[in-house]
Amino acid sequence: MRPGEILPGDGPVPRVAGSRQATLTVRNTGRFPAYLSSHFPLTWASAALEFPREGLDGARLDLPAGASVRIPPGEQADVEVVWS
Repeated sequence: MRPGEILPGDGPVPRVAGSRQATLTVRNTGRFPAYLSSHFPLTWASAALEFPREGLDGARLDLPAGASVRIPPGEQADVEVVWS
């Protein structure tokens, strides 16, 4: 093994036990496509994105690191949300 080398394991990475999850419908009311990324707090999302923001403190999308969801103008998407 060399310094900094990463040896991946077999199978998926287990989810954190006890984390709360929900499905959220997000609608883009803006003129441009919107992107929500895996580690961006939902409470900081663009005002052009319509979704119930109450109770989302500490929530983020349940996506692999570096992944994102693209929502075209005038469309909506169902996303999985997790609290960490």
